[in-house]
Amino acid sequence: MKSEADELKLRKRMDDLHKNIDIMKGDKFRLTDINLDYIKKELLIPIFVEKHTKFSSFDMMIKSSEFKIENELEFKDVSNSNEWNEYIIKNTEFKNWNEMLRMAVLERATRKLIPKKL
Repeated sequence: MKSEADELKLRKRMDDLHKNIDIMKGDKFRLTDINLDYIKKELLIPIFVEKHTKFSSFDMMIKSSEFKIENELEFKDVSNSNEWNEYIIKNTEFKNWNEMLRMAVLERATRKLIPKKL
């Protein structure tokens, strides 16, 4: 039987998730400040990339592109370009890079929210 404290924790986590989803629905929400390391390790993990793209990993997605991305600065430049959005459209199920990141954030939140063992 779940304790009252466990139910309160779960309710708070759900409320936080709903607030984050509401924020992300707004047109002003931008994901451009997320760093490359976090994107690779937390958002565009292999299971996400396999599910939503033609690739098995985000690194493979980058390597298969015409873009030279070896550091954070190069990634920021590339990811803000129209060419990167065109690459995303052609190789994923998303209409742009920001939409892809939004979905990755939502899926990560879901993974973190739902306990591994119920």
